[in-house]
Amino acid sequence: MKENPVEKTNDTGGNLQAGGPVDGDVHGPDSVVFKSDRPWPNARLRVGAIIGHTTPRSVRMWFRTGSPGNFTAILYDCAEAVESSSVRRTLRARLGRVPLSAEETGAVLSASRVVAFTLSDYNRDTTHVLDVDELEPDRRYGYVLHSDADGGKVVLGHNRLRSFRTPPAREERRPFQIAMFSCHMPYDVSGMFKKRTHVGSIDTWDFLGATLRRHAANVDVVIAGGDQSYCDGVETLNIWKLLNRTMRREGGRLLPDEASMRSWYRDIYRGYWGFDGVQRVFDSYPTYMIWDDHEICDGWGSHYLSDGGPHDGLTHILPDLEERGLTRDDGRELVKRMVRAACRVYHEYQHSHNPPTADGVWDYSFDRGGAAFYVLDGRGQRNIERQSHRTLGADQFRRFEAWADGLDPAETPFMFVVSAVPVLHAKSALVAADLSFPFRQAGLGDDLRDSWEHQLHDEERVAMMEVLFRAAGRGVRPCILSGDVHVSAVFSIDDNRDRRIWQLTSSAITYHISRPLGWALRLGAADDGVTDDGYRFRRLALYTGSSYALISVDPRTQEAWFKLYGKQMVEAPTGQPGTEVVPLSHSVGKIRLF
Repeated sequence: MKENPVEKTNDTGGNLQAGGPVDGDVHGPDSVVFKSDRPWPNARLRVGAIIGHTTPRSVRMWFRTGSPGNFTAILYDCAEAVESSSVRRTLRARLGRVPLSAEETGAVLSASRVVAFTLSDYNRDTTHVLDVDELEPDRRYGYVLHSDADGGKVVLGHNRLRSFRTPPAREERRPFQIAMFSCHMPYDVSGMFKKRTHVGSIDTWDFLGATLRRHAANVDVVIAGGDQSYCDGVETLNIWKLLNRTMRREGGRLLPDEASMRSWYRDIYRGYWGFDGVQRVFDSYPTYMIWDDHEICDGWGSHYLSDGGPHDGLTHILPDLEERGLTRDDGRELVKRMVRAACRVYHEYQHSHNPPTADGVWDYSFDRGGAAFYVLDGRGQRNIERQSHRTLGADQFRRFEAWADGLDPAETPFMFVVSAVPVLHAKSALVAADLSFPFRQAGLGDDLRDSWEHQLHDEERVAMMEVLFRAAGRGVRPCILSGDVHVSAVFSIDDNRDRRIWQLTSSAITYHISRPLGWALRLGAADDGVTDDGYRFRRLALYTGSSYALISVDPRTQEAWFKLYGKQMVEAPTGQPGTEVVPLSHSVGKIRLF
C-alpha cells in the first residue's frame, strides 16, 4: 500500500440519461433553498456522509459538503477500541482546532488513505462520491472530512467518531448479518387547519443504531429498502401539493421549471435525513439503497396518465389543472419534469453510492461471503400502461434472470432479492378491487395496482417466481427482502415440487400518520393457503409497529435466521424520582429460515 497517496477528482456536474443535462440554473424561479422557505421542524442535513458499496479492498464514500470548495477525505486505521473516551477527546481537542491543514490532520490521525476532491458549484447539491481502494479486508477505518476553507478545518468526524469496517476476503466464509429497514416518514401535522409540522417518535432509528453497534463486528450489509424519504408525506411538506399551487404559464413559459423541481427534491432529502439517528446508521455501515414510490410520487407507475376516464391518474395528481388554466398536455409535461428531477436527485443522494451501473439503470447486484444480492428497481421502470413487464421492464427482468440462473450454489448458497414491494402480501380479492368505487374515492387504486398480486402483473409475477423456484431447485436458498406496506411479516412459499422460498418484510421504521391503506392492508394481509399461481404459503409473523430486522447468515453451516425488532414500553421502578414510561427496543420475533 502506498503511503498517503493523494488522488485529485473534480465534480463537473455530469450528464445523467434519466435526469438530463445540468443547465446550471440550480436556483430556478420557484426554488426552495432556505429553511425559512419550508416548515421543517428539525435541522436539515448540511454536512454528512454515507458509507456505500464496500468490498474487502474498497469503499464508495458519499459526502455532502454544504458548500463548494476543496475537500480531503482522510482515512485512518481504527481498532475496536476507538469508542474509548480518550480517542473521542483526542478527536475533539486536536481536530476541532482551527486552522488545521489537511497534512496536519493526516499526521494527527496517522492517515492510511488521503483523497482530495473539488466541488466547484452547487450542481449536485454539493454531494460527491469517492471510490477509495487499496484498503485491507476486515479492517475498521475511521475517517474525517477536511475543508480548506478558513485556513483549513475538519468539518466532519471531529465531534463524533465516523468509522466503517471492510468485509472479510471473499474466500473467508464467516457468519455475517444483514440489517434491513424501509419507509422513513417521521412527520405529522396538527392544529385546527393542520398547518403545524412536528416530529413524531424516531426512537426506532436510535434502536437500530444501538443494535448495529452491538453486532458491529458482523454487520456487513444494511439494506434501505425504499421510501427513505417522502416527497408527499405530509401536507405541509408535500412538493406535489407545491406543484399544484405554483403551476402556471408566465411570459409564455410553463412553470415551474425543472431546476426548481430539483431544489424541491433535494430539500426533501435534506429534511428527512437531518436526524442524528439516521446519520449514525448511514455513515457507519455499508448501506445499499433502492427507491420506492415516495421518492418520486405516491403510487408512481401505477397511475393511468393518458386516460381521462374514471381512473384518471393525472387529475388525481394535479387536481387544479383546469382551475390554473392549463391543459392535460401541460400537466403531463409538468409530471415528466418532476420525474426527471426525482431521478436526478435520487442519483445524487442514493444511487450514486450503490455499485456502479449504466446510465439510467437503477437495479444492481453484489455479493458478500456466500450470499448473492440483487436489488430490483420496481419504480424507475414501472408503467401500468405498458402491455407487459409493467413493474420491472423486459430489459431489467432479463438481467435479473441471467444473474439468478448463473448462481452456483457451491459458491453462493444464499440468494437475497430486494423487491421494495412484497411479492406476496394481500388477499387477491383486495388487490383486484382497485377500480371499485370505494377504492377510487379513497384514492387507493394506484396502491392496489402497486401490488405484485394484481392481475395486471400476473405474467411478470409468474415469471419472477419461476426464476426463484428454479434457483431453489438447484440448491440455492432464495429470500425476497421487501418493505413498502407498513406491515412487517415473514412468509414461506412452497411449490408442488418441495421447493421453498422466503419473503421477509420490514416496514416501517418510522411512520406517524394514518391512512386508509394502513387498515386495508392489515385486514387484508394473507395468512395461509394457496396463491392464484398454485403456491402454498404460510405467514409466520405479522407486526404492525415501527420495526427493523436483522438476518443472520452462516455460510459454513448454511443456516440463516430472521429476527425482527420492534418497540416496547418499560416503566421504571415505582418510587424513583422522574419515573416515567420509556421505550426500549426488543426482538419481537425470531424465525429460522434454513
